Amino acid sequence: MNKVTGSLRKSLLACLLLAPMGGAFAAETGLVVSKSDLAQAAGLQEAASQYRVEYRSLDGVKGKGMRVDSAAVFLPEGPVPEGGWPVVVWTHGTVGIAHDCAPSLNARTPRDSQYLNTWLSLGYAVVAPDYPGLGSAGLHHYLDARAEAWSTLDSIRAALATFPLKNQLVLVGQSQGAHAAFATAGYQPDYAPELNIIGTVLTGTPYFTAKSQVSGLFTTTAEKQLATGDPKIPYVFYIYHSAADRDPNLKAADYFQKAALGPLEEAKSQCITPLTELVMKDKLTMENSLKPGIQDLLNASVSSLSYPTLHIKHPVFIGIGGDDINVPTAMQQQFAHDVQAAGTQVSQHLYPGLDHSGAVNPSLRDSVPFVLGLKAKQ
Repeated sequence: MNKVTGSLRKSLLACLLLAPMGGAFAAETGLVVSKSDLAQAAGLQEAASQYRVEYRSLDGVKGKGMRVDSAAVFLPEGPVPEGGWPVVVWTHGTVGIAHDCAPSLNARTPRDSQYLNTWLSLGYAVVAPDYPGLGSAGLHHYLDARAEAWSTLDSIRAALATFPLKNQLVLVGQSQGAHAAFATAGYQPDYAPELNIIGTVLTGTPYFTAKSQVSGLFTTTAEKQLATGDPKIPYVFYIYHSAADRDPNLKAADYFQKAALGPLEEAKSQCITPLTELVMKDKLTMENSLKPGIQDLLNASVSSLSYPTLHIKHPVFIGIGGDDINVPTAMQQQFAHDVQAAGTQVSQHLYPGLDHSGAVNPSLRDSVPFVLGLKAKQ
């Protein structure tokens, strides 16, 4: 253990009484259970070495009890800088809710590979948590803010204690990952105060509040309803399965029409790409898939989907695709407005003509200078 990680572990132990779990659980969070070389197919071209780690984390769904989660860690080429590599913490977009959908067990998409290779080429290590239930035990509770955040923070603890990394962290996420990154930024001061997060970078950010209602994401106007199917349908499936995992008495037929029941069952095991293909093949829309009761279920989920705070103490970059359908552009703009109104320093960028996925890599022209500027101030 080098001086940096040794000091970090001492700081962690000194902060245990501040952590929201207390007792023996606090001492275990972030401890590495296993470390292995990452499969070559799941690797990145710009990484000098890459690993899969399993680590202990507090169960954010239940709010108590320990679990073991997983993450990938990528180290860049070149000599280790004094104090260790600065870190980009990559919180991934929607992949599914089944164990085998975990990014650390699969090849990254070309889009994500390009994005992460850029950060590696700039001399940043990448810590990439899978989230609870992906690559680990249990169902992944989709968009559960606390579960995403606690597991992400513990993945950082595990990586800092194991690899030559600097406690200089940037949270970077897209889509579900933007939700995870912003939730992580919000939970960090209480859950992991020893971690030095200098900035957060978001694209395609979902935003749920009691005022806006979760069901607003799943309401489409006639002109935007896609005749070939609606790509947001899998998100409804995933949120339903999280609710049903909490309450086994829920009955799918109360919330979904007959055409959607088969794909809903497939959502337990199908990762996002084949599930979306099935939805589009069956031309599932909000109108032919959902029953009115789903709105109450979605809105009842707002407590688990909401961010703990909109006031973040470090600067936040928010990139928005002008033609985003998956997470509507207007929702993201409202998010940016509310975050800034809460007192967070916001750098907002709109990318006209780009959709949910298309805005990811083009946003680098703005987010890289944003991050380098933060690093220069350290």
